[in-house]
Amino acid sequence: MKKITILSFLICASAMAANVQEEEFFSEGVHLGESIISTTGTEMTLLDEATNVALISKDQIEEKNYKNVEDILKDNPNVNIVYSKNGPVIDMRGSGDAALSNVKVLLNGVAINPLNAFNKSLSINSIPVSNIERIEIAPGGGAVLYGNGVSGGVVNIITKDNTKNGGFVETDYSSYNSKRLAAGGNYNINDKLSFGVNYSGQNNHGYRKEDKLSNDFIDGNLVYKLSDVHKFKLEASRFVENENDTDGAAKTILENDRKAPGNVYSDTKFTRESLVGKYEFTPNKTFNFFTTVYNNTIKNDGVSTDYSKTKPTVSTEDIKENTTGALLKSVINYDKGSLIVGLDTIESNYKGNTLSSKGAKSKNDYQKDIVSPYILNRYNLTEKLEFTLGYRYEWAKYDLKTTDASGTAKSKIDDSNRAYEGVISYKYRDTGNVFFRYEKGYMSPTPGQLTDKKDGLLTFNNVQSETSDTFEIGIKDYVLDNTFASLSFFKIDKDNEISKTKIDNDNITWHNINKTTRDGIELNVENYFGNLTLKEGITYINAVEKGGSNDGDRLEEVPRVKLNLGANYKFTPKFDGTVTYLYVGDKIAQGIKNKSYNTVDLALRYKVTQDFTLKAGINNVFDEHYNFVEKKDVARPAPGRNFFVGAKVTF
Repeated sequence: MKKITILSFLICASAMAANVQEEEFFSEGVHLGESIISTTGTEMTLLDEATNVALISKDQIEEKNYKNVEDILKDNPNVNIVYSKNGPVIDMRGSGDAALSNVKVLLNGVAINPLNAFNKSLSINSIPVSNIERIEIAPGGGAVLYGNGVSGGVVNIITKDNTKNGGFVETDYSSYNSKRLAAGGNYNINDKLSFGVNYSGQNNHGYRKEDKLSNDFIDGNLVYKLSDVHKFKLEASRFVENENDTDGAAKTILENDRKAPGNVYSDTKFTRESLVGKYEFTPNKTFNFFTTVYNNTIKNDGVSTDYSKTKPTVSTEDIKENTTGALLKSVINYDKGSLIVGLDTIESNYKGNTLSSKGAKSKNDYQKDIVSPYILNRYNLTEKLEFTLGYRYEWAKYDLKTTDASGTAKSKIDDSNRAYEGVISYKYRDTGNVFFRYEKGYMSPTPGQLTDKKDGLLTFNNVQSETSDTFEIGIKDYVLDNTFASLSFFKIDKDNEISKTKIDNDNITWHNINKTTRDGIELNVENYFGNLTLKEGITYINAVEKGGSNDGDRLEEVPRVKLNLGANYKFTPKFDGTVTYLYVGDKIAQGIKNKSYNTVDLALRYKVTQDFTLKAGINNVFDEHYNFVEKKDVARPAPGRNFFVGAKVTF
């Protein structure tokens, strides 16, 4: 009970706060009129979206002074963070340990999910918080617009679109001698041409002994508006991170020393480089044509040394992944709705050289090419009733080559998949909307999922694409003059879900599970009482296998319950405070039941002037002991109570 004392106090304080008027709510509150683009491909307001979509604005991010994307998403009830060797991975709607392949992460509309899973391969924290304008979270689908691997949902991270002259400098210092500096600026050369540059860097000593991390990020963008009809944008970025850490420590040791290192020491250098070009053609109000061409390159060099044995053993990985894509999309608006027609062409190549701790060497060269057209039509049957229908087809071509002690093996595969969706949405009043959605989606296997490793030797398997059927019914409304509520019931049935069996790093096999099912409820509420803003969200998911000897077994890395509570109170126009409470229910991970945990965070912000802000706070106020990763005898502990202070100057 002590852990929600602060929240309870703020909630009770709502009785003393004056109710805001409806027009204030729309302008300052939940922003029902604010537009998002992730679920329909065109700008729509939050209220009109026929899904349980959430929007995290830059103001909400600054309220709590989040240090990375992982922490931002952790405070959303629809998102679960899964921790693995791939780094923190975004999970929605019970994707669990398969979340890397079933939740698509976009950066300004371009997917950044890797072709193949490897250490730190997604690295969501490579996107600086200071550079984020907003984050759109759309649970449960989007296969027509975004194609492969979205049964869990889509997260679109949108960076700041610098259109005004100005800049900022931001710095903070936190526990474990962690330092961060960010700066950026934009300059309009004239009314047609502008450019911007941003930098962010940090140097951290982690919570545990021997943990260290440093990184640098720089990006630049150039915008040229030739006319009202033609607009060009070029974006380039580079992120480099060096990390030293260890694996999980024995639980018996952690009982006396939560910061104790493990036995396997890893030294990793991760690099992400991106170049994106965009062109927008708008000849009139009824037609838009968008072209996005991009190239993403990921490099990962890692060395791990295992000191648990009498003679230390070493494993290494040297990986480079390159993805080039062209995304074409046209939007045609007509009297009764809009029509989207698009084409995605994506070529991805993965090259990896690995040495296992047992001395087994392997070399992989994977190529996967995709061509995928799609069409999505929104039609207003009446002023209140809307119908959406969409279809996508995908051709995928694999060219796989592996080399190990047994020799060289090659495999070429042609695959095809299709997705379709239908949505009925009824706006029963100006602020209320009820909807039903069905989607047929798919997830074609990654090259790594088509390759088994047995005693360090690589062999190709016969893993098939998995398919999903998503049913969802939901309602959202603005009620009681100061409250926005969104409620969704969903069911996801999967056939041939791709699953992994791992004995050790030299013995990993992939197979299809016949059937799995996920039943869930999502409830999000926002209340506004003058200077007090409250947010409550809860998600319940029952994710299990169906049929066979494992019928009814829970799927791994899926907590049944997640609860988020938050309160922001503006003590004065210059001073505000935010308190958040997080509860994550128990889950099964690597065959072990991980217990539930709950944390409370506190953040304070003071605007000295319009351009100068001071920040401070405490994370995990009550020093809750819980683990990111837990096995039978070892665990990787999460940080205990920690503090931060910071400052930001804008100009």
